Amino acid sequence: MKLILKRCVSSFAISCVCGAIVNLLIEVIVRTVTGMENFSPLTAEFISLFPSESIAVEVNILLYGVIGAGFSAMMFIYDQDRIGFVIQNLIYYVLTALVWVPIVVFVWQINKYSEALICTLMGFLGTYIIMTVVGYKVTKKDIEEVNLLLGVE
Repeated sequence: MKLILKRCVSSFAISCVCGAIVNLLIEVIVRTVTGMENFSPLTAEFISLFPSESIAVEVNILLYGVIGAGFSAMMFIYDQDRIGFVIQNLIYYVLTALVWVPIVVFVWQINKYSEALICTLMGFLGTYIIMTVVGYKVTKKDIEEVNLLLGVE
């Protein structure tokens, strides 16, 4: 439990920083390329939930942290040796989606902006693909090492 809490705290912090950097880059690039001086990477609906845009930005950064902590917290599923890798992945995807989908759809309200929704879904899909490939390679290597120790080819 202590390890999960440590992972969550560090993932929260890393996700907050990365979320802030990505939003900064998006805003700077879009403003530079398009010349739109009033562009914001946040939806108008999300900003309207707060008394000021700066508070909306700060809460947005914290929400990135919540998503990162959620991804980290759900890693416990990979410690369950009784279920296979495919089932672990499916459970992980469902559990993490329970964290990020409400934030993305109901809080950020990007479902009202099809391009933003598609890009966000693609980002999460990309994350899941990377995690699956890395996890598969690690698991395959572990199995090969165990087989080598057992003398099985």
